[in-house]
Amino acid sequence: MKTPNQPAYPRRSALRHRLAALCLALAPLPACAAEPPAAVAAEDDRAHRIDAAMTRLEEMGFKGVVAIAYDGMAPIYAGFGDGAGGRTPDATTLLDSGSITKTFTAAAALKLIDEGKLQTSDRLGTFFPAAPPEKARTTVHQMLTHSAGFPPAVGEDLDPLSREEFLKRALAAELRFEPGSAYEYSNVGYSLVAAIIEQLSGKSYEAYIREDLLADVEAPDIGYETAFDPNRSMLTDDGETIDKASWGGRSHWALIGNGGMLVTAQDMIAFRRAFDARRLHSNAAVNLAQTPMVREGDGAPTFTGYGMVVDDHPQFGRVYWHNGGNPHFISNWSDYADHDVIIFASSDGTEVNGDMAVEAIAAELLLADRN
Repeated sequence: MKTPNQPAYPRRSALRHRLAALCLALAPLPACAAEPPAAVAAEDDRAHRIDAAMTRLEEMGFKGVVAIAYDGMAPIYAGFGDGAGGRTPDATTLLDSGSITKTFTAAAALKLIDEGKLQTSDRLGTFFPAAPPEKARTTVHQMLTHSAGFPPAVGEDLDPLSREEFLKRALAAELRFEPGSAYEYSNVGYSLVAAIIEQLSGKSYEAYIREDLLADVEAPDIGYETAFDPNRSMLTDDGETIDKASWGGRSHWALIGNGGMLVTAQDMIAFRRAFDARRLHSNAAVNLAQTPMVREGDGAPTFTGYGMVVDDHPQFGRVYWHNGGNPHFISNWSDYADHDVIIFASSDGTEVNGDMAVEAIAAELLLADRN
């Protein structure tokens, strides 16, 4: 069920009141002086569709938290399900972002590119001279687009790999194909980029994300152990916190740079809005990240950019997104660029997961916009 006592999302009347209050707060701006009836009707229709989406998630049995941000308004959050210990997640619950971590790794690399410290054409051997010749020539671009030929992983998620052991395994791993010749999703490539970020910044990966990439964003709960608080963690069905269920006790290099990053719903929205607004990077860097670069397999309808999938959806238009998960949690952020709508969802459980929640909300909220 949704968060008890007070819904985390506004009903139609509440949404109208919030809009009215916003206009009063901004008075005497002329845009608020007399909102056209058509605008009020459109907003009421969207509020109705949001309400229908939340009802749909309840009917599906979704357990987790969702966030919806659109048209520059304050985001809408909703928590569903009484999890272990009676916790219903909300906008400030710590969530396992899974492979959405790659979105942050790519964004950090782009920041270094903006600073002139890194180029996408830089080769692995420049940073790690011990790399054998067939790997030394792989580029940052190839690692960020899963086209470097590295295997999906060199350890299990709960493997407590040190940085040194990870690098040893990665540099010794057999390549699946000639770098740049194909696509295969790889956690290894993104963790290698994380190691490069550390080398160039002189900081740990987590510190660079929190102190540099997110310096101007109000997103204090994005990170690994520095951000972790057991009292705010999403719980598994049997009551385990993320550090135990997803990390095996502590963060390590089977995950760093590619998975397991903590986020909250409100921080995920704050990050993506800042990215969209070019507050984190140059316009050129954002456009580069969102370029469809490598097709995600033969005949696939989607392409990879940097840290995101680029999807020209037949119903929704251009969508940028990434998801991630493990046997306990599944998360998804999707930016529906043609609609100015961002949806984020993270599930406690995999039966009705974060991907399904985002799709259900998009179907209720956006399909009417194309009719």
